[in-house]
Amino acid sequence: MIRPLGRAPSAVHVPAGVRRSASAALCLALCLPLAGCTPSGRAVGDTQTERPAVAHVGVPRDDVTIALIGSKDATADSTVLDALADAGLRAVYVSARDSARPDDTRRGGVADMVRRAVDLIVVSDLDTSADGVDADGWDRALGTARDAGIPVALLDLRHAPDDDTLYAAAFILNDRDAEATPVDDAAMSVIDDEPHERTIAVTTIG
Repeated sequence: MIRPLGRAPSAVHVPAGVRRSASAALCLALCLPLAGCTPSGRAVGDTQTERPAVAHVGVPRDDVTIALIGSKDATADSTVLDALADAGLRAVYVSARDSARPDDTRRGGVADMVRRAVDLIVVSDLDTSADGVDADGWDRALGTARDAGIPVALLDLRHAPDDDTLYAAAFILNDRDAEATPVDDAAMSVIDDEPHERTIAVTTIG
């Protein structure tokens, strides 16, 4: 239909749900040429010497959710959780303390946090070389986070996965190190994909 010149077309009401769906589709279309959310040859959030090729605005702290996949030592986990809370960051905790199969619980926690689309998954005390540990299972679990575009940091790891594209950084907790980075700042560097070291000494002391 050809509209007469000089007359503005009447406004068309588009439901909010349709607008959101269209916006999501547009974002997806724009993201695909940029290789999606998984960078080639490196982990999600692993920027060490250069800023990301695509400029972006960092995630506001008020909007951040960090998942801590706990170790058997709930005391150590609680200091990290307290430090994140004190810094105004929302944290979700997956405890393996009383689990009969802690690694299964922890990997299940990773899967749950991927479904919840958190901003960062921190896995505490990972040892993929220990007797009875399913290293392939951990590769699959962390690979799910990678595929979803969620960065992973390993806190006080004992033995990392062989595939170093599965985690963005290793956080070594040391509250006695005066030069250590506050754990919330280290977490935000990974979330925002800012340049950072592969191994970061972190502290829970603000």
